[in-house]
Amino acid sequence: MALNWTRFINPEAPDVHSKYIPTKAPIFKSPYGRFPKIDADLNVHDFCFPPDQPLPPDYDLFINAVTDERVTLHQFHQRVYSLARVLRHDGANPLGLTKSPKDDTEEGEILGLFSRNNIHYPMLAHACFRAELVFGGISPGSTSYELWHVLRKMQITSFVCNEALLPVLREALKLGRGPSGQLQLVLDPRKIIVLWDDSSLDEVQGYRTVESLVRLGATLPEPQRKLVGGDKLCYLFQSSGTSGLPKAMMISHKNAIHSGLQGMITGVRTAQFAGVEPLTRQTLLGIVPAYHSYGMILWILRVNLQPATNIMMPKWDIELALKSIQKYKITMLPLVPPIVRQLALSPLTKKYDLSSVTTCASGAAYLPPDVAYQLAEKLPNKTPIPSGYGLSEAASIASPPAAGMFGLSASEPGTIGFLLPGMEGRVVDPDTLQDVPKGQQGELWARGNVVCMGYFHDREATAELFAEPGWLRTGDLVIRDADDRIHYLDRLKEMIKVKGLQVAATEVEDTLLNHPEHLVIDACVAGVDNGRGDGSLFPRAWVVLSHEGKRQGEAAVTEKLNAHVGERLSKHKQLAGGIEFVDSIPRTPSGKMLRREMRDRYHESLKAGKINGKL
Repeated sequence: MALNWTRFINPEAPDVHSKYIPTKAPIFKSPYGRFPKIDADLNVHDFCFPPDQPLPPDYDLFINAVTDERVTLHQFHQRVYSLARVLRHDGANPLGLTKSPKDDTEEGEILGLFSRNNIHYPMLAHACFRAELVFGGISPGSTSYELWHVLRKMQITSFVCNEALLPVLREALKLGRGPSGQLQLVLDPRKIIVLWDDSSLDEVQGYRTVESLVRLGATLPEPQRKLVGGDKLCYLFQSSGTSGLPKAMMISHKNAIHSGLQGMITGVRTAQFAGVEPLTRQTLLGIVPAYHSYGMILWILRVNLQPATNIMMPKWDIELALKSIQKYKITMLPLVPPIVRQLALSPLTKKYDLSSVTTCASGAAYLPPDVAYQLAEKLPNKTPIPSGYGLSEAASIASPPAAGMFGLSASEPGTIGFLLPGMEGRVVDPDTLQDVPKGQQGELWARGNVVCMGYFHDREATAELFAEPGWLRTGDLVIRDADDRIHYLDRLKEMIKVKGLQVAATEVEDTLLNHPEHLVIDACVAGVDNGRGDGSLFPRAWVVLSHEGKRQGEAAVTEKLNAHVGERLSKHKQLAGGIEFVDSIPRTPSGKMLRREMRDRYHESLKAGKINGKL
């Protein structure tokens, strides 16, 4: 059955063979044009599964890469209906759930989802959409203290916990309600549900299982009602926490639908440009975490919009990933930069057949250009890995289109391409809040239907996020070139001020990684105290040695790296803070580098008189 992909295209959208005309105006727009018209109160589930359209022929939707357990599209649909009947506050409601809030001016039921990637995680999310139950995705890598913080920040009242993470939950609950005067713990222990791999169990350690609720829902009648969505709160995202404990973003149904829609628009327009049938069948490697905005789009917001089989991995294992590519003939690799780097450098790739891979893309964090080229050489089409750009606060903002589309030249690695469908942008001086001319550095501001509602129960942070109504301050330093292409430089908060001059940490990191002898496989640069008390900083690098770097030794590598940086970068960008050799660079699960952690470790060591690096 042919897909009705025409619903993803605005009738007034520009032709893919037309020429995009850059603008000199401060506000620039997407080459793709505007979004198609969407019903104002549309629910995410009804967007993915239109009630007036039959299901397509069945196929494997999710496969567990470890066990080969499968869920087909039709099974998924039936299970979503069953679980949603149980989760409705106005239905049978065996858990005693209350109505969810429409925004943070109301109190109500919020379900926490605490799990690694699981073939049933998307079903839980869609059941919540259908039950109009707000949920919050929580990182499975959280410590008990971090979980306790997020439970309070999101005001979680009920909870689904992967069985392997129950010990973390128990320790979090021992921390109590929290300080008075702050958001306190409101989770009801009677509303804890376990996501267990053994589908036959109704109860685990005193808690009901998800499968028991699915079975119960299958016995209940389906009520006739129109689902509501639109501007109502749909789910909460946990921020990455690169600058402290995470906050919670409010995502409406409208935000979620348009985030999913962008990929459909770009997919259809790219196919039209290439002269092939749009939205043909794909098989994806499912390693991007589902709780993250990137994973939410891939595994949840695009279900049934394009035929796709998703091979889900509960955690990263490079050999299992390579085996899965070969076994399932995976065609699409959605990755994050640390995994791109590991695949690029690993000799294991030679053991497996990667010829099925037609597309690879990176997201969630900055991808160094050298890595984009290195992995490309191992894949069939040799195309440098493109890197999309988005935030938890706006899941998808920009990405590189196919070269030649809309008359645009290729976006080389190191750039983040052009604004995605329906988006508008500005580049603004972060101090004066005035628009800057093309070619000058400034903070990227973004506007569009994917931009979040704000931070949950945090009006001060929301006010900082939106300096002007509708305009999201991304916190990222960029340059907009003559063609309206966006070049990413760095996080504003991670710019290093040296004698009044700004240094982009990513520029220095890329220089280290591009040493012709490939002496390091990973690098982190941050500003450290210069010891003079004048507020200025010194750039300092933490590097992970390659095999060649280890062979040459730390002293020789230090000398060569300093010489390499000195030849290519201005004096204020050179590593006056020293080079330190480490086993690994800490990152969030989505791949964002924790420069703050490295800087803080250094300052603590400095105070204690224990510096292990090379100064």
